[in-house]
Amino acid sequence: MGRPTRHNPDAVRVLHNSKFLKVATEVARHLNPDFIYERYTLWGLAGLRLAQARAIPLILEVNAPLAYEQERFRAGLTCPPLARWMERRIWRKADLVVAVSEALRSRMVQAGVRPERIRTLANAVDTRRFHPGVSGEPVRSELHLDGQFVVGFVASFKKWHGADLLIQAFRDLHAIDNSTHLLLVGDGPLRPQAEADVRQAGLEKAVTFAGSVAHDDVPRYVAAMDVAVAPYPALDEFYYSPLKLFEYMAAGRAVVASRVGQVAEIVADGVTGLLFEPGDRAGLVACIRHLHESPPLGEELGRRASLACSNRTWAANAAQVIEWAETLLGRPASAGPAPIHPASSREHGEPAQCYPDQHPTLSQQLTRDGS
Repeated sequence: MGRPTRHNPDAVRVLHNSKFLKVATEVARHLNPDFIYERYTLWGLAGLRLAQARAIPLILEVNAPLAYEQERFRAGLTCPPLARWMERRIWRKADLVVAVSEALRSRMVQAGVRPERIRTLANAVDTRRFHPGVSGEPVRSELHLDGQFVVGFVASFKKWHGADLLIQAFRDLHAIDNSTHLLLVGDGPLRPQAEADVRQAGLEKAVTFAGSVAHDDVPRYVAAMDVAVAPYPALDEFYYSPLKLFEYMAAGRAVVASRVGQVAEIVADGVTGLLFEPGDRAGLVACIRHLHESPPLGEELGRRASLACSNRTWAANAAQVIEWAETLLGRPASAGPAPIHPASSREHGEPAQCYPDQHPTLSQQLTRDGS
């Protein structure tokens, strides 16, 4: 039949899901799983149907309300009411739903998911790939960045990533200090507009668009950055659990991020990074300048960021999910990481194993120590 048409992408997704169910059914017949773990996709009924057919639990990981995203940020939906109904049905039918943020958990409760069936588990990072020992020198040499203060950004150039604000802020920063360079890694729908903004500002020589990079190579690009920025805008709902934020931190970069959603829960301002208010261009510039003018502060922020996320690994997340699965199956929980309880039993979803002990901010310490 050739490549499927995209005139009706929802129909294509349904057909793909039906095909996937057949494949998954055959695999399950051979593996005889105790439970199904599925990452929620739009129109994704395969996991639910397979779990029901085999009379085993379905654990559903949800990273976003995809019907809402598809309608607001992407190509739209053929039948929005049906898509929203299907999404709610899948969420409600799952035996356990793993939400990646407290904001997303709240949305699920509003959609009718029973609170006791929801757990919150933020995204994680592969610390074997992202760690302070990775050298950024080859990338700096290849891109002719030696001797420059590199402000970095890794994303897929979508509306909620804030590349437009970062470029505006960098224009102000570069006007003050022309030793700064902006490194943008990734590709996406808004990259052409970002490139046009850079040309209009006359910053072609001060900005590098690295384009799409294989995930195995991303750690080297992050290591080439003096500051890694996550400039998320103010959105009506910020339910994301930003992967790149964890990767920046694990890599030991000095992080500058907007004070929004889970970002403000993960980054302790002045301890594991610097925060600015969403959309505050001057605040973003001030944070970057502060790090440029105080290298010891940037180094210590990076060190503590890496330490704070040393246990936030995919292996730890998997162990937590298995512990929850054993409870569903009526088995004694094995020894492992402490469970991350639903928001009803802890305040505001402060993530486990991500904060260092409370202490004065690094800027206060460095000032006090005379550094």
